[in-house]
Amino acid sequence: MEAITINHIEDKTHYAFLNNVLKFDRNETEVNRFSESKNLFDSSNVTRTQVLIIGAGLSGLEAARLLRENGVKTIVIEGRNRTGGRIFSLRTKNGHMIDLGGAWIHGINGSIPGGDLTNPIWEIARAAKIPTRSTPVDDLLAFYPANQKPSNVEEWFEDFVDYVREETKMATDDASFEYYANIFANMRNFTVQERYAFYSILHTLIEGNEATELDKIGAKNYMDITGLHYGEEHVFHETGFKAIIDYLTKDVKSGDIRLEQVVTRISYNQELAEVLTANGHVYQADFILLTVPLGVLKARKIEFSPPLPEWKLNAIDRLGYGILDKAILLWDKAWWDSTNYYFMRVSSTPKLFGSWVNANKWHDRPALFCFYFGEEAYKMETTLSDGQVVTAVRNVLQEMFPNVTIPMPIDSYITRWAQDPFSYGSYSHISVNQTHADMIHMSEPVSNQLLFAGEATATQYYGFSHGALLSGRREATRLLYVYGLLPDQTVPTSRSSAISSFHMMVIISFICLQLVLY
Repeated sequence: MEAITINHIEDKTHYAFLNNVLKFDRNETEVNRFSESKNLFDSSNVTRTQVLIIGAGLSGLEAARLLRENGVKTIVIEGRNRTGGRIFSLRTKNGHMIDLGGAWIHGINGSIPGGDLTNPIWEIARAAKIPTRSTPVDDLLAFYPANQKPSNVEEWFEDFVDYVREETKMATDDASFEYYANIFANMRNFTVQERYAFYSILHTLIEGNEATELDKIGAKNYMDITGLHYGEEHVFHETGFKAIIDYLTKDVKSGDIRLEQVVTRISYNQELAEVLTANGHVYQADFILLTVPLGVLKARKIEFSPPLPEWKLNAIDRLGYGILDKAILLWDKAWWDSTNYYFMRVSSTPKLFGSWVNANKWHDRPALFCFYFGEEAYKMETTLSDGQVVTAVRNVLQEMFPNVTIPMPIDSYITRWAQDPFSYGSYSHISVNQTHADMIHMSEPVSNQLLFAGEATATQYYGFSHGALLSGRREATRLLYVYGLLPDQTVPTSRSSAISSFHMMVIISFICLQLVLY
């Protein structure tokens, strides 16, 4: 199989995805019941609440749910014209529900090694009776160049992970995964073809998970900062991930979530914090919980008064933040064998359309998802139109299936998360520049009034949807039990004297366990 190269054309940036986002949202048959809430407060320039949550993604919605259940007056504002944030599900022409953002429940079993906790996303899915399907990682079909299929590429990957784990235990600096991959490949004396296979599987299983290149991922911190793994992974094959968002907002009153509120300025460290939006509205609150993606903070799209402290800015700047885009092609009839769920393309250029998902595996709604990450994703976003991306994907499919004439798809969806002004990328990863303390600092409040949540603040679960959800629970716990918002609790005389740091950590640790099991 010959490698495919895309010739990057000189063309202006295409914003079709952003335009389509607005079009898709408003054409959905299921009307977003929060869309009318905007009219409820436009007549007044100031809104007062106890807690203002900025961002209606998983972390913001979960924190709001817990606070409202405990009698805390809470308002959520969101810049988009929909809830969900980086969770974005659409119904296609052939009836398939596709997820343009987050798609997987990353594990449904008891955590390892404890075994006593369960992925909170899975708990919600079970409580809401949302159907899911398993996606075992070994359900994979690899496409190799002709007569170049190594028999032990999976074994190489396992050996490589063991090698990196041992090498980084005593390492003082955080070299990249690429550094260790090159050493490992040289130690094994891989042939050219074996190197293609080795780096292709690293692309699929490491770069794909982190949404960036090997040379940007810090290997030592990646190995040291390990979360709990919940085993078998599932997808929402019928409802899309939006079913979780719908469940979290099912009891929300009109006006409690306000859409199209683009935050431009946050003033804090005063009796009442104030938030100014692009439409001139002012929100005043005792506490602000900021849940915007790390990409928005990196882009400095929100002005802070006073400026954020240096330790917080350092964490924002040093944490990694990747791009994962999808090209989704749909047909009336599947022309490929739907036995396997994952496809992996092995070539000399694995970064170019190396990872695929066969969404037709469980029902007759033919769709193929092609994933591309990091710098390659950014190049494609900024140099290729949607039509050119589809053509490039079809060309690669023709190489993968040489005995089939690839038909034109009936529909296609191309994501452009790096150009989305409400995310500027996909999710966080451990960079070669960040320190262990940066991940802790990312989650810490500023001036005991400005709090932070979201997947990038989840030290052990960064980049995961359950990390986002748990971070919302963490900050709801902080507000209820540390800052005294729980009704009938003795309110401290000031935020700074609310509680000692030691007692704060004890309370958050134990109360979070209770909230996980709601």
